[in-house]
Amino acid sequence: MARFMRKKPEFRVTKNVDYKDLDLLRGYVMENGRIVPSRITGVPTGFQRKVTRAVKIARYLALLPYSDSH
Repeated sequence: MARFMRKKPEFRVTKNVDYKDLDLLRGYVMENGRIVPSRITGVPTGFQRKVTRAVKIARYLALLPYSDSH
């Protein structure tokens, strides 16, 4: 029986996630516009909540698209 290891985040998790940091947020959005879940990215739950909130604010302000197909 193989044990699965959690993926390590590629960068150091900071406490501040800003909705204006589009380069960071684009790494957590799939091509079809969905937010990548934390089980795939490997980030802690609290950081995932901050990223989700920032992505939703950026979408509302039209900084990020809701989907790439439109």
